[in-house]
Amino acid sequence: MPSIAFSWYGLPQFAARQFRSALDHLGEDCAVIGSKPFVPVKGMEQALRHPIHWIDAGKSASWAELGLDVPQLFFQQGWAYPGFSALGAEVKQRGGRVVGICDANWRRDFRQLVLGAAAFRLKYGRYFDAMLVPGRQGQRLMRWFGLPPERVRCGMLGADPSLFSGGPSLTSRPPVFLFTGQFIRRKDVLGLAQAFLRFAARHPEWRLHLVGGGPQRDFIPSDPRILVEDFVQPERLAERYQGARFFVLPSLMEPWGVVVHEAALCGCGLVLSDKIGSADDLCSPLNGVRFRAGDIGSLENALEEAAGFSGPALRAAEAESRRLASQFGPDRFAREAVRLVRDLSQTQRAARIATGSLPGGYQ
Repeated sequence: MPSIAFSWYGLPQFAARQFRSALDHLGEDCAVIGSKPFVPVKGMEQALRHPIHWIDAGKSASWAELGLDVPQLFFQQGWAYPGFSALGAEVKQRGGRVVGICDANWRRDFRQLVLGAAAFRLKYGRYFDAMLVPGRQGQRLMRWFGLPPERVRCGMLGADPSLFSGGPSLTSRPPVFLFTGQFIRRKDVLGLAQAFLRFAARHPEWRLHLVGGGPQRDFIPSDPRILVEDFVQPERLAERYQGARFFVLPSLMEPWGVVVHEAALCGCGLVLSDKIGSADDLCSPLNGVRFRAGDIGSLENALEEAAGFSGPALRAAEAESRRLASQFGPDRFAREAVRLVRDLSQTQRAARIATGSLPGGYQ
């Protein structure tokens, strides 16, 4: 197999676990490059079981500076940042292959449909030999950007089921809506709090649990029915999902949403805005309710509908969440990585044979 490297901007723990699975499946010593994560997570390299080459994404970097040979195949996330783009450029200059890793979802706005498509085709259409995306919306976006379907693979994102799984049945869980993430405008956590208080005036038995942090924390209403908690490490976060009946993500824009996958792995029902990229992959009428992003009334109605799930409906929702969630995660990422290594190696060898740069009998 060719030498292989993986990179990720703001390397999160779930990506480290996906890389670990890919490295285990590939069976060779690959390089991992990352910039520091936004939310520090303890034991990152222990989770990866592999050294990480940390870079400053805002500054140009080279493989020589990292003490590494230029790989023949580079799985490149963070390609919009100078440090990662410089590494990718070296790979292409040496005749290597680059697989883009992109979590953008299908937004259908002018910037994406016209400006984004033009920029991608001019700058990246020939640069990327393949693209790894999260799911259906990513596939649709890359088709719009001009990449042939056979060059687009799903499975780039997903939580680790060894961390996020289990929990009591939904029918035995307390009436709790859970949100995990940053308290920032894009997540619309203040809109969620407002909609919940309107809903809770009719359903005082329900609680809203918010786990995270950010500049809007001080603006969250102080109310005994709303519990606000700081970010917790992944092991403790799984307990929060297991103690909630529904996970709510009201984001005004969310490329995919690994938190949705975490919640679904733990069997939660889902209440998602129509701007969540993973909704097409993880949310069906059986396990979730969708609403218009930024619309307080629509969110309030969605909470009302979710609260009305009966015993049989809750059991069906839990089964559906776990079923859909099983299609993503480190194993899926690893399988797609191995397939890409195999396919790109074969096409590269065929191209070199055709141009006479490699004897036909080479193995």
